[in-house]
Amino acid sequence: MDSLLRYFDMLCLIPKAPNSISTPDLLEKLQNTGYEIDLRTVQRDLIKLSSSPLFPISNTENTKPLRWFWIDNSSPMQLPLMSTDEALTFKLAEMFLEPLLPPSVRSRLSGYFDLADKRLQESKFSHWTEKVGIVPNNLPLLPAEIEPSVLAVVYEALLKNQRIKATYHAVYNSEKTYDINPLGLVFRHNVIYLVATLFEYTDIKQLALHRFKNAELIDRIVKVPDGFALEDYIAEGRFNYPVNNNLEEISLKIKVSSYIKQMLQETPLSSKQNITEIDEDHYLIEVIIDNTKQLHRWLRSLGSSVEVLEPANLRAEFAAEISTLSKMYQ
Repeated sequence: MDSLLRYFDMLCLIPKAPNSISTPDLLEKLQNTGYEIDLRTVQRDLIKLSSSPLFPISNTENTKPLRWFWIDNSSPMQLPLMSTDEALTFKLAEMFLEPLLPPSVRSRLSGYFDLADKRLQESKFSHWTEKVGIVPNNLPLLPAEIEPSVLAVVYEALLKNQRIKATYHAVYNSEKTYDINPLGLVFRHNVIYLVATLFEYTDIKQLALHRFKNAELIDRIVKVPDGFALEDYIAEGRFNYPVNNNLEEISLKIKVSSYIKQMLQETPLSSKQNITEIDEDHYLIEVIIDNTKQLHRWLRSLGSSVEVLEPANLRAEFAAEISTLSKMYQ
């Protein structure tokens, strides 16, 4: 029985390729767990396990000491077997979350996705994925391409709480190299943003990962600005981009068509919204809302179905844009 438990602990300690673990390191970890064994015992166990088709583990034959790993395309062990509920969850994650997953994460989850497919084929949920779908609420764009090595470094930095040195190409600037203090990742549409500070400054930046040219870890610990929490930063609407970088509420008044009225009645702009009928075809929407660039873009997307009445500066902004557009299309 002791040997059986040791086998299971040993298999759990062996990583999946491209990662690996040396025989002496494996011995040390097992000894720290409480097993009174020597190097010869570990070597004998590894040879026995790797010779079985049940355990697709292998080693680097040309290194001393040998380094052991699970073969990259091997299916993960399931004890107990994956339930149908878990299989359905993995399948839905593959369908709807895969575009948001880094390539390295997708690769590591591929075995679980394959297991989920096999499990679902034998269950009552075999056709469920044919009956659900997600449609984006905006024009779908292709995902931005990210350098795989950059993504790996960023994830490692966040996991180890370390800084990174990277070359970054901002939209309107040339490439520059920065000392980056990573605070978290945010997935927005098809772009992944690294929320961070630069050098020893405390102002928060949003860096699109596809604009990184290279990145490397720095042996320095991340310093989190006082009071910063990623969840609060997002909740404050920072990814809706406050106008003039100052998040403030405005009293918005817009005249809308009956169709837009129906939409806003079902899905309000905020909890502070009021709707008044103007005539048979038009309605007044009054709402207290954050003044953000996202709001401005949304209003523009409604075209002639909406007229901005207040605040006056926002109405003037739209009037100027309409005048410019009118000249463009003459």
